[in-house]
Amino acid sequence: MTNDKIDAVYLWVDGSDKNWQKTRNFWYDKIKNKTIENANNLSSALYRDNGELKYSLRSLSECVPWINHIYIITGFNQKPKWLNTQNPKITIVPHEQIMPKAALPTFNSTTIEMCISNIPELSEKFILMNDDTFFNKQLKPDFFFDKHGRAIVFYNKHKHIQRDINKWLDSADRYTHTIILSALKIKEIFGKTYIKYYPSHGIDPYIKSSIIECSNYPLIKKEITKQMCKKFRARTEIQRWLFNLYSVLTGTSIFKKARGYKSGKHWLSNFIYNTIYFKSVRKSPVFCEDAKFSRNSIKHATIFCINDSKYTTNEMIKNNLEFLQNRFPNKSEFEK
Repeated sequence: MTNDKIDAVYLWVDGSDKNWQKTRNFWYDKIKNKTIENANNLSSALYRDNGELKYSLRSLSECVPWINHIYIITGFNQKPKWLNTQNPKITIVPHEQIMPKAALPTFNSTTIEMCISNIPELSEKFILMNDDTFFNKQLKPDFFFDKHGRAIVFYNKHKHIQRDINKWLDSADRYTHTIILSALKIKEIFGKTYIKYYPSHGIDPYIKSSIIECSNYPLIKKEITKQMCKKFRARTEIQRWLFNLYSVLTGTSIFKKARGYKSGKHWLSNFIYNTIYFKSVRKSPVFCEDAKFSRNSIKHATIFCINDSKYTTNEMIKNNLEFLQNRFPNKSEFEK
């Protein structure tokens, strides 16, 4: 397994691009029956480039130099100005190369992710990253794929599962709604229940052939085809969590419980939890929005994500970039 090639795939967009903004606004104005949800698709946080990709690639170069190749999926002829596209380890993948013509242009990361397996020459094993995810420690391939070649899927459990699924869906945020729908689709087709699980927010390993097999399953293919032309994200979509669940179902992936390091106000309960779950805490990804506030948690993490949301302030963005510059000060081979 250790000799297998493992690629890395990023999704990236520059939401400050005026041409991109003009095109997005044009297609948004064509939407009928506008809702608050659709209005949220104009949120700058969904598309904001805070410069994290540079530091994510620095973390990759430092911690997982064994990655075979890096694919950066983007559209609208965009590419980071600082990126060394002459580096033989980097390939820019335009939306047009992997998505059906009828789906373009798109502003929907969910549908883009459904097409990742169409990347030419993508390795059988790969990891999927966002530009706000970072490696924090030296890792070996067996962190993502076990000795049998199975992808290791880090998961958590929903804290508040309602027996009435419809009520749960009505009260869930958009992301959780798509997670639940993906699990329900697996249950509908295969009779297997994964409703209590949701993905840990980190860096996810995949088996390409499993995604292709899942995508071509008739009832799933029909669903993917139907939502492929949705220009913007919607709560009615299934998403790539379905690929993870299918892979677990068919034995090409295994579940592993994520237990992030706790550093809240209750120091004694934090100490007890972190001691009991020492081994798994050290291997679990950490999710945060303010790196300065979460410094202790990140210190112990193998992987961390600094999420950007509508609640992210300019001060938080500044603090996060300062943290990243201090953590990854050295220029990587992927920069000009």
